[in-house]
Amino acid sequence: MTLEESVRRFELVLALLAVSAALFVTGASAADFESDSGPCTETPGNGALLRCTTAYVGQEYELEIETEDGSGCTPYVWFEIKNGSLPAGLSMTREGVVSGTPTGGPGLSRFWVWVHDQTAAQGGPSWCAFDDQSEREFSIPVDSGLAIDNESVKPGTLGQPYTDAFTASQVLTVNQHGPAVPATWSLQSGTLPPGITLSASGVLTGTPTTEGSYQFAVRAQNGGLSETETYTLSVRQAMTVKSPFVPLRASAEVGIPLGKTATATGGSGSYTWSLSSGALPSDVTLDPTKGTISGTPQTAGNFAFALTATDSEGRVATTNTVLRVASPLAIKTLRLKPAKVGRLYRAKLKTGGGVSPLKWKATGKLPRGVHFAKSLGAFVGAPKQTGTFHVTVEARDALGAKARQSLELVVKS
Repeated sequence: MTLEESVRRFELVLALLAVSAALFVTGASAADFESDSGPCTETPGNGALLRCTTAYVGQEYELEIETEDGSGCTPYVWFEIKNGSLPAGLSMTREGVVSGTPTGGPGLSRFWVWVHDQTAAQGGPSWCAFDDQSEREFSIPVDSGLAIDNESVKPGTLGQPYTDAFTASQVLTVNQHGPAVPATWSLQSGTLPPGITLSASGVLTGTPTTEGSYQFAVRAQNGGLSETETYTLSVRQAMTVKSPFVPLRASAEVGIPLGKTATATGGSGSYTWSLSSGALPSDVTLDPTKGTISGTPQTAGNFAFALTATDSEGRVATTNTVLRVASPLAIKTLRLKPAKVGRLYRAKLKTGGGVSPLKWKATGKLPRGVHFAKSLGAFVGAPKQTGTFHVTVEARDALGAKARQSLELVVKS
């Protein structure tokens, strides 16, 4: 054998060894899917379809698709969905973990999952040189979920009877609730205020005996479905509201700026103010954050309304009150009766409108023996001279309104 033939034979042997080595490496294959003890098992009557555990609308869901151990490159594999789709709201990772919160309506979603070997080039072990695959059809049934309808519970007032009720309903989609459903209720954790209990029908009742904020979780159970929500029930001192207006006398006047503030006590935090009935005069408004009633009334009359304060936790207190608006202040005496020298004289001025008490003053010349009594708003005395005397009187009411009138006093002999 020549040297050239020997070289060609050696090269052939090396090629055969390389092929054998390659065949040995590719002996691994992707693992098959676990269908006996995993979360997805064969569907009765259709063994080719794996049925996973049921998901519920609006409730968190998670499962891991499993493969059989001991075959192929397990556990160096990765998953993908080839055909079909998961229920809306769910997704699957490369590791085969399906998770999320179903958002769509009830139904059955079918989809094909492929499992691949994770080759050495993809970060797998060196003996996984080729991507062998297995595939299987899966399904996830989605049923209506369960939701507790209450966003919060009513606040409590110390020493006053309390009642509130929980309700539950079906969840058809995340944006659509179905009809109400019966549920069995229980206290899952936390503490209710002393004096308050929760019934199995979901009713909170009692009379709170201790002030404070109490956090607790309730559980609603409907068949195999359950839902838990956490709430805070605050118990505070009773609220009271005080009107800024005196019931039996005028507190405002046409054309005079008004500014009166109601007060509230008890409850918690700041107050929001409103009129729960009745109406204010035109051009008069209520500040909902301060409880101030202000403006310049244009119409006289009695305006009855209910003034309500709501605290930051939802407690409500109301008082019924009346805002009496007087007509503008005016001096109605336009002429003084005549007087006689030496005889006792008294002339009290008449007014209309305005808000008492009034303050008076007079300017001008009066006959000797006669003076103007400011506290009475009257001319009194016994004149000692005859003549015609001119005087200007001014009245000022409790709101600062003024009225003036020029008068003439004639004294005869």
